[in-house]
This record gives sequence, C-alpha cells and structure tokens, in this order.
Amino acid sequence: MSIKKRSKPLSESTPDDEKLLKSVTHNYGDPVEIRGRRFMVKWMHPGTADMITCLMQRDGNDSKILCQAASLIVLNGFWKSHLWYWFLWRWFYYVKQYTSEELVPLFEMAQKKTQQHQVVAYLNATILLTALSDAKKTMTKAEAERSLRALRLDSDGKSPRSTASTPAR
Repeated sequence: MSIKKRSKPLSESTPDDEKLLKSVTHNYGDPVEIRGRRFMVKWMHPGTADMITCLMQRDGNDSKILCQAASLIVLNGFWKSHLWYWFLWRWFYYVKQYTSEELVPLFEMAQKKTQQHQVVAYLNATILLTALSDAKKTMTKAEAERSLRALRLDSDGKSPRSTASTPAR
C-alpha cells in the first residue's frame, strides 16, 4: 500500500504577492486611519513594547494611558520616542481627544506587528530553566499528604469528597 501525498502545484506569484513580500522584508508600514489621519505602523521595536508594558503597569487615567500607548506605537523607535513622546501623547489626549474606540484599529495593527515567536521562545526558555533549578524545596511525604487532603476538602470546609481513598487514623 502506498500513501499518496496531496500537494498543491506551485503557481507563479502575483504582483500583489511580490508587493507583500517586499513590504515584510523592507519593513514598510501598514496604514491605520483614525479620523481621516493615516498612521503607518511598522514592526514593533522591543523598546517600544517595553515602554508600553511599563505604561500598562501604572495606575491612573485609562484614557490617558491609551493615548500614551498610541503615541508610542506611532513613534515606534528609540529616538523618536524620546524626542517626541511627551508632545504626541498630549496632542492625542488633550487636543485630538481620541477615544478608546478610535484607537482600537491602531492597537490591533500593533498587535499584528509584534514578533510573537520571540515572546514564546523567551517564555519556553524561562520555563525550562525554572525546571532545571535545584534550589527549589521538595515536599516531604507529610507535606504532600496535607496538601492532598486540603485539595480534597470542599471550599466550605466539609468532609473529604472521597473517604475511601484517605487512610483512617
């Protein structure tokens, strides 16, 4: 018995395919329109993502934080962010008064332009290194029994669900 593989025949690339490939390789921006103004969003720099993360960890006015994050996405670079961020977020917040609904397309495009495979690789590496750590304390048999007993108890403190599996003392 032979298994036949179904494969699609290769086809010639279209001019649109070639434009899309060049857009990715040369980091051309994708347009996002907010109130008639077009912003070009390129691949997000790691520093920009870090600054947005710091913004999200702050407490404060949420609409102000959204405008600050939007300005970082539009600027998207070390020098541009350090030189123009202070002005642009205030322009977005106080002058233009963009709402969260208006900024959603900008955030969606920025999400598409993040390098997710690097984030996943970082998280996987961190998990693997955590598993390799020998500094973690292992439970004794008594501690394991106590934690299992606590898991078996209902949240309201009733008796164990399965009394047959717990040894009588």
